[in-house]
Amino acid sequence: MRNEMKVLLATLALGPVLVWGPRVLEKLAGLDAFRIAKVEVSGVQYVTQDAVIQQLGLGQFASIWGDCDAWAERLAEHPLILEAEVRRRLPNRLRVTVRERRPVAFAATPTLEPLDAQGFRLPIDPSRTSLDLPVISTSRMPPADAAVFPAEVRMLASELNYLTGLDEEFVQRVSTLRYAPDGTVVVGLLQPEVDFVLPSRIPIDRLREGWAALQHAIDFDPGHAPEVVDLRFAGQVVVRRTK
Repeated sequence: MRNEMKVLLATLALGPVLVWGPRVLEKLAGLDAFRIAKVEVSGVQYVTQDAVIQQLGLGQFASIWGDCDAWAERLAEHPLILEAEVRRRLPNRLRVTVRERRPVAFAATPTLEPLDAQGFRLPIDPSRTSLDLPVISTSRMPPADAAVFPAEVRMLASELNYLTGLDEEFVQRVSTLRYAPDGTVVVGLLQPEVDFVLPSRIPIDRLREGWAALQHAIDFDPGHAPEVVDLRFAGQVVVRRTK
């Protein structure tokens, strides 16, 4: 009985191919049963499901046998979508999985706008989403219609993303990032209010040495926290007050 069922299923599957040959998908796409009735969207936080469906650009008679790769490429053109995957769900649904661009900081345009680790401007509606992000301080601003921030801003965004992977708890205290005149990175913290002066791509051990030195200075002289922790010099941690 089981073998007979396999033969029957194979016949049903091969039937359209035998009749229509290489035009089988074209013929299937024209059947009403395969017109897209629903699009299921997952992985979204900042972009709305309606925006995803609109970006797909499906026509009234779109079939699930359309080009899934082309749809995914169309979705990736949205400024909030990094990549997307589109799959068919027979008989008449699409499943869309989205990977969004994640905001890492604010930068001036001149108003503050969120950007991702690659420096792309992210059109996130502040009335829908509350963002608590560091501010990248720089004099370079993008043109009004530019999709990305200038190189200096992109480099600082990348640096912040690196620090997040290194020590997320440290980055949660970061309020500002900027470049010092010598090209080192100045990371301004809150609680305690102190500037960490860092070489680019600092190792985790050096960052922890700086944090330990800061804690020691606070414990040694309570109420008089230092204002700068300088990690530019190999083998040394310089903790100082500027006032």
